[in-house]
Amino acid sequence: MTKTFAPSLQIAACSLAIAALTSCAGSDSAGGASTMDASSAGSGGTAGMSATSVPASEGHTATAGSGGVQPVAGSGETGGSSPTGGSSSNGGSTGGASGGMSRAGGFSAAGGASGGAPNTGGFSAIGGVTTAGGASGGSSAKGGTTAAGGTTTTGGATNSGGSTGGSKPLGGGGSTAGGATSAGSSTHTGQWKVMMLGNSITGSTCYPQVLSEQLIAGNHTNFQFVGTVTNNQSCGANAPSVKTEGHGGYGVTYLPSTSTRGKCDKQPQGCGSYAELQTWAAEACDIVLMHFATNDVWDGRATTEILSSFVAVITEFRKDNPNVIFFVSKIIKLNPSGCGSCLTNVAALAAALTPAWATTNSTPSSPVYIIDHYDSGVDPSTDTADGVHPNLTGATKMATTSYNALVASGYF
Repeated sequence: MTKTFAPSLQIAACSLAIAALTSCAGSDSAGGASTMDASSAGSGGTAGMSATSVPASEGHTATAGSGGVQPVAGSGETGGSSPTGGSSSNGGSTGGASGGMSRAGGFSAAGGASGGAPNTGGFSAIGGVTTAGGASGGSSAKGGTTAAGGTTTTGGATNSGGSTGGSKPLGGGGSTAGGATSAGSSTHTGQWKVMMLGNSITGSTCYPQVLSEQLIAGNHTNFQFVGTVTNNQSCGANAPSVKTEGHGGYGVTYLPSTSTRGKCDKQPQGCGSYAELQTWAAEACDIVLMHFATNDVWDGRATTEILSSFVAVITEFRKDNPNVIFFVSKIIKLNPSGCGSCLTNVAALAAALTPAWATTNSTPSSPVYIIDHYDSGVDPSTDTADGVHPNLTGATKMATTSYNALVASGYF
């Protein structure tokens, strides 16, 4: 960390009424700026389990079960976390003028208010400005001593994961946290409502259940999976049934209100609609893990159309919860029989989901992260049942990638 002090000269001229004397006084004021960046990666374990069941077909006749793959998060990068709550201006200096600013992709509006514990919580590595989080986690009301004002002892701790507004931020580029704002951008109490959103890779494989198992085994238990679909595959004795919004055969490009896709006749229930998107958003979840677009890639939809649909989904969820946190997956590779362009199409989509895209579509209270399931090690030839749907080995690789991203984010 470096600090730069820029003196300014203020000249005051004072005239005395009785004596014709002139005195000049100069004072310096210093403004401090701090620059920091940091990264950390969470780690997750895998669990051995029994054989997985093969999901039903998603409406593509080329294979027995197809379409619906969902990517999983890669290793997370923690952008902008500060082990000591940021820099302080001489511990207990009043005003905290040089302690409350962070230039690593955003800044925390709190921290330097008094006491000089500037960047505790609410720090953003890339994704914009965060105005909360540092409010309770970075400053002390006392402000006169380093114990109360210059440390993270008072207010939200940097490792609290956002529950008190002082969580450890995630961002700073990389495969997992491209351009997201900090975990402490809004105060959260109670369990985290987590929605796994996507197609049959989410709705009918072991991926969600193994992720739940890994989180619980890692003592990350302050969450509840929500949705209208029950995932109860045979994924091992310790992999509980969970709720998701994984819908076989669905395409994300069917969901926007402005979708130009015609009626889907692949399956009786259709392939998704704006009305269904509104229903999912109304659940007002806190975190969304979205592994969508397998069927869109399979259908040859343009990458730009898929990205636009992702934005439409995020926008709809924010109508019901402006603080919703999105983890958008680079979906796993797919290579079903009869689709010669699938590997090329999915590679193009993965390349387009960059940290800059995440930053552009983040807000201070609703960050967007990228989970790199594309490079999570899932091999369509050995880790899927049909070139699309992951078997237990593939599902475990996906779950581990998502686990690492969630733990690195520090939310719970």
